[in-house]
Amino acid sequence: MKNLNDLRDILGRTMEGVLSGKVSTEQAKAVAMVAAEVNQTAKLEIDMARATDGDFKGSGFIDVEPGPKRPGIGHGH
Repeated sequence: MKNLNDLRDILGRTMEGVLSGKVSTEQAKAVAMVAAEVNQTAKLEIDMARATDGDFKGSGFIDVEPGPKRPGIGHGH
């Protein structure tokens, strides 16, 4: 799993597996718990990008596109 789209794909395939009976609900719960932790780290990356006015580039798991620079924020002004 390299990015958020991969995580969504895994979650979708897990849901399909549960519906088809190939994945147990216990397995699905384990996948969901891990996904929640991964999601939390993605939220931290977003928060860090906001706090640094887009200077933080992140891990590449999610696309952190810096927005326009705001004068006087994050650059020692």
